[in-house]
Amino acid sequence: MRTGGANKLFISLLMLALLAAVVCAFCDAMHIYSAALSYPHPVWFGQAGWVFPLFFVAFFILGVAYLLLVKVLADSLQLTTSRRRGNAGLMTESMAMFVMTYLLTGFANSSPALLAAILYSIFLIRLCFTYERRFLLLLAVLLALGGMLTEGVLGAMGWVAYSQQQVFFVPWWLGGLYAHGAFALRESVRALVIPDE
Repeated sequence: MRTGGANKLFISLLMLALLAAVVCAFCDAMHIYSAALSYPHPVWFGQAGWVFPLFFVAFFILGVAYLLLVKVLADSLQLTTSRRRGNAGLMTESMAMFVMTYLLTGFANSSPALLAAILYSIFLIRLCFTYERRFLLLLAVLLALGGMLTEGVLGAMGWVAYSQQQVFFVPWWLGGLYAHGAFALRESVRALVIPDE
C-alpha cells in the first residue's frame, strides 16, 4: 500500500475510533445514570478517566481487526458486501439501533435474564434479515466473548462494578449488547474506513 493510502486508512480508522468512543461514552454515562454499573473513582459524569481513551483504543483495534478478518475470510465465507464501501445511511441506522439497545440495557437491567433473552432473540431476528450472515455471526460472537472477558477483567480488578453480575463480574445481557454492536461495527467500517473502489 502506498504511503498516501496508508495515511488515509490510518486517518479513517482514527475517525471511526473517535465517533465510536463518543457514542459509547455517552451510552456508558446512561448506564451510570440508570445504575447498571458504577466506577469506584469517577472523574466526570460518574465515569472513570480511562473510559473514553479505552473506548477509543478498542475501536481503533476493532477497525483494524475487521479489515484483517474480511481479508482472511473473503474466499471461505464468500464475502463481497462486507468488503465494499458502505454508506452513511446504513451506518446511521445500525448506530441508532445500537444506541437504543445500549439504552435498553441501562433501564431494563434489573431483570438480567429477561433482558438477555430479549437481546439475544432480537439479535437472531436481525441476523435472519442481514447480508453475509455467517460473517456477521462470527463477528458478533467474537465481540460478545471478547467484550464480556475484557469487562470481566476490569471488574475483577475493581475498576468497574455492574449492579447485576451473573458470570465473571458481568451480566448475561452484556454479550447480547456486544452482539448487536457487530452490526454497527460492520456498517461503520464500511462507511468510514473501506475506500471507494
